[in-house]
Amino acid sequence: MADKRQATYDLVGNFIKDKYSNFKTVYTPADIIRDMKKEYGVELSYQTAWRSKERGLELTRGHPADSYKLLPSYLHALKTTNPGSVAELETREDRFLYVFISLNASIKGWGFCKPIIVVDATQDAANKIFPLAFCVVDSENDASWEWFFNKLRETFGVREGMCIISDRHDSIKKAIENVFPEAHHGICTYYLFNNVKARYRRAKGEIREQFFGAAKAYTIEQFEKHMAELDKFDPKIREYLTEVGFKKWTTVHSTSNRYSTMTSNIAESLNATNIAARELPITTMLEFLRSLVQKWTHANRNCARSLKTDMTKVAEDILNESYIRSLNLTVSPANDNIYTVTKTKTPFSVNLDTQTCCCRRFQTHKIPCAHAVAVIRKYNKDPLFYCSKYYMKETYVNTYIHTVYPMTNKSTWNTPQEVKDIIVLPPESRTKSGRPKKKRIVAGHEKRSKNTCTVCKKKGYNKKTCKRSL
Repeated sequence: MADKRQATYDLVGNFIKDKYSNFKTVYTPADIIRDMKKEYGVELSYQTAWRSKERGLELTRGHPADSYKLLPSYLHALKTTNPGSVAELETREDRFLYVFISLNASIKGWGFCKPIIVVDATQDAANKIFPLAFCVVDSENDASWEWFFNKLRETFGVREGMCIISDRHDSIKKAIENVFPEAHHGICTYYLFNNVKARYRRAKGEIREQFFGAAKAYTIEQFEKHMAELDKFDPKIREYLTEVGFKKWTTVHSTSNRYSTMTSNIAESLNATNIAARELPITTMLEFLRSLVQKWTHANRNCARSLKTDMTKVAEDILNESYIRSLNLTVSPANDNIYTVTKTKTPFSVNLDTQTCCCRRFQTHKIPCAHAVAVIRKYNKDPLFYCSKYYMKETYVNTYIHTVYPMTNKSTWNTPQEVKDIIVLPPESRTKSGRPKKKRIVAGHEKRSKNTCTVCKKKGYNKKTCKRSL
């Protein structure tokens, strides 16, 4: 009809609902306007297209409020199919506050990982992401972060030498101090570096090399050398980093071994993986995260079992590098099982009993450094004996030995009546005006990536907006 009154958002939503069967598909209101004009000759306003998209999503994925109602039954079914898992729900006056999930496979595998937690991820023996737990909250604040860390402690306890790495979020800092006072709280060096760049823009020259040199320095002498170079750019940089606390961001001053985990990049990698799933209703989103852990656990289990060496590739590469560097070193015995290793006039002391070297690489990586390898070679010892258990194939296999089981069909769930009677309403929230933000806001000092056109290879636009492709 000429006036297009029949093209309501409800009707259009039914036409386009199949476009959203894959949650990773990006189908925008602009795409809807284009396709409706091309296929049906119907012109839609942007508002109608937007409401059509919302209707299509609702028809495909269900109404968000219905997903909250299903949450108690889903959590019960999750614990039934994966015995030993933790699934906790917190409400206030029947309104959703928080949900915490940790699968049994993650709980059992944590003991074989390095005692490093990056909010919100950790690493296995091969430096791969090992998700420990997922938490969804109504809002990010002091109370929600403390609740999360309390559940984390109840589930995983505290390990010796445990280190938690995050950005400098005040709520995270307070929660760690209150819930994990025994653990060392380290901060992401990349996050701190961007703060330094933003604060001291007048500092002449490139400070990246000196900053990260100081962060990764193994000895006090190396650290002070890099800090002295930073002083040349701006003396106030040292004042700021001192205020932050050297033990928070450097290897040499850290009170706990960070195993060279200096950034929270693994958390960002996990966030990039689930960014599309965040638009799903809450129960569907949690199921996506569960299935993601299932896929990773299965793939990494096969990878661990197929390993042909006694150590993971990461550890093998470090040990091989140490072996090459040890070839031109000279070893001479000293007292109390301490050996002196020299290259030209520089002596290094190695103690195989305590697994230490004055270069501090041995005790930092928990893998023999070049000086230690020189001693090991001279006396025909086994270098694997001096490597941390966290790098061994056996540890790698044990990390993923437990299975993440798939969820059964909802029609087969045997849900007790008391669980069905639990009422969970959506959290109270006010929809903000404008388009919802999907990506984090990039700070002014961070480099923004530009699109590159695949047609003309120029930056600043893509194939769709390239004039050459028209």
